[in-house]
Amino acid sequence: MTDVPESFDPAAASTALLLNLSGGKDSTRMLGLVREKYPTLKTYAVMADTGFEHVKPVPAVEWCRDIAARFDLSLTVVRNPNKTYLEMVRRRGMFPSAQFRQCTSDLKRGPIQKFLRTIPEKVVINCMGMRADESPQRARQIPWKHDRELSKNGRTVCNWLPIFDETTEQVLTWHWRNGVPLHPVYVPEYHRDGTEGGYLRRFSCRVCIFATDHDLRMIHQHDREAFDTVSALEEDIGFTMRSGRSLVQIISASGIAPETAAQLSLFGRPKDDFD
Repeated sequence: MTDVPESFDPAAASTALLLNLSGGKDSTRMLGLVREKYPTLKTYAVMADTGFEHVKPVPAVEWCRDIAARFDLSLTVVRNPNKTYLEMVRRRGMFPSAQFRQCTSDLKRGPIQKFLRTIPEKVVINCMGMRADESPQRARQIPWKHDRELSKNGRTVCNWLPIFDETTEQVLTWHWRNGVPLHPVYVPEYHRDGTEGGYLRRFSCRVCIFATDHDLRMIHQHDREAFDTVSALEEDIGFTMRSGRSLVQIISASGIAPETAAQLSLFGRPKDDFD
C-alpha cells in the first residue's frame, strides 16, 4: 500500500474520500483497501460511464453498483451530458490516441471532477486504482499529489493512488483471499470461482484504443457487436483506430486463428494493463 503523508489527518473535520470505481480488478482492490483503512470516513464512490462500457454478461454499471454495495457504499454514475464515446469519435472524425486521450479527459476525468466539485466537504482525497506495474507511463505517476486545479474556493483536493506499488499478482490474490469477484469478462485464469467464458485481461471500454492484437481477436470472437460497431465507424469516418490498419485488417493479417493465439502468462501484462 502507498501510504498517505503523515501530515494528512483523516480525523480532521470536513474530510471525504472519493473512490473512482470502474469495475475492474484494480479499482475494486483500491476501494476495498481504502474502506478497510478508513471505514468511518465520509466516502463517495463514483463511476464514469463512457456510453461504451461492457454490457454482457453483466453491464459494467450494474457490476459497479454491486461492488460498491459490498463495501456499504452507494454509487454515483456520471456521464458527459453532450456525448458518448462513439459520438465523440464520429464528431471528431478520429479516435483517441495515447497522446490525446479524449476518452479519458472528456468522458471520465471531466465528469468525475464535476461531481467532485459538488461534494460539501472541504478536503477531498481523490482515490484511483492506478499501479506502477501497469506500464512505464503509469510508473511515472506520483502516488500522492496536491491537485492545484481542483483546490479552489476553500476546497483542498489531493490525488491518491493507494495500490500504486502493488503487482497484478497481489491484486488478484486479494480478490481470491477475500472472495471479491472479478467481472466475468476477465480471462478464466484470473478467477477462482469456476468462471468461464472470459477473454480479456483488461477491463476498459468494449473496444479500447490500447487493446492488443490478441485482445481484438478475442473481442471479434466474443463481442462481435462491439467489434463490428467500431469497424463500421472506421469506414464511416475514414480513420482507423490503429494507425495504418483497420480492425478487419488486423484480424485478417496475422493468419493466427483466435483459438490458437498465444496466451499471456497469468501474471504477464500487455503494453498498458489499465484495469
